[in-house]
Amino acid sequence: MLALVKRNIKIYFRNKGAWLASLLTVFIIIGLYALFLGDQLSKGFEGIGLDSPRLLTDGWIMAGIISIMPLSISLGAVSIVSDRSKGLFKDFYCSPVSRSRITLGYILSLALISFFITLIGFILGEIYIVVNGGELLSLLNMLKVVGIIAIDDLATTSIVMFIAMFITTEGAYTAVCTVIGTISGFITGIYIPVGSLPDSVATAVKCFPISHAGSMLRQIFTESAITECTKSVPAELKPDVINQINSEMGIIYSFGDHTVTDFESIIVLVATAAVFFVLTAFAARRKKK
Repeated sequence: MLALVKRNIKIYFRNKGAWLASLLTVFIIIGLYALFLGDQLSKGFEGIGLDSPRLLTDGWIMAGIISIMPLSISLGAVSIVSDRSKGLFKDFYCSPVSRSRITLGYILSLALISFFITLIGFILGEIYIVVNGGELLSLLNMLKVVGIIAIDDLATTSIVMFIAMFITTEGAYTAVCTVIGTISGFITGIYIPVGSLPDSVATAVKCFPISHAGSMLRQIFTESAITECTKSVPAELKPDVINQINSEMGIIYSFGDHTVTDFESIIVLVATAAVFFVLTAFAARRKKK
């Protein structure tokens, strides 16, 4: 299994165009935000008298970008479709290694690749925030971010591997990646705050597992910004204003009167990773038959 993990990682990083394209995607998204989305999102808070709302939106969008990076990178790093189209997958099936271990090997290699590149995206996001007047995260918060990325990564790669198990040609996989890549930013609430969406759509976003990683990351990235932005808000109004920000921007999820805790979000992500790993392993055995 470890040999398969090493093999997949080497193949990916040997293709400079693939991983450079992943990094370029991060630069493009950050650039689009800096040029267009940043000011538009900031203007939405002018009516409630926040100080320096751009600090808040900077942290909000960077958290969203980081939460969706494992999905974007995983889609571009999957090697199982190529292996199957070239007939290499049959060779793996003939080996004495169990199907579940082969599946785990693919998922681990995919997770390690996307984790590494997402960490680079995290560093770039922090640089952008600090350069634009924001605060550098504390060491503890940085470690929390790394942990959330790791859990998000496992959940995402398990989902991507499950989808890839049913695709046999690279052309079909490219088409699927295009569709998923196009809608992923919207179904995870990273481009449009959930408070701006219809209630039914907002509920659907909150139910999507990967969006829970975005919620936890937003809490970390916007914590100091919210404190700074609400300095001028009267004390009696501050709790309501902060609650409104958390709700409207999807920083803290709630269903009715129930507020989703970080522990519950982690359970959602871990359960997603476990369920889709089992489904992928089952699909691999079925394909052999």
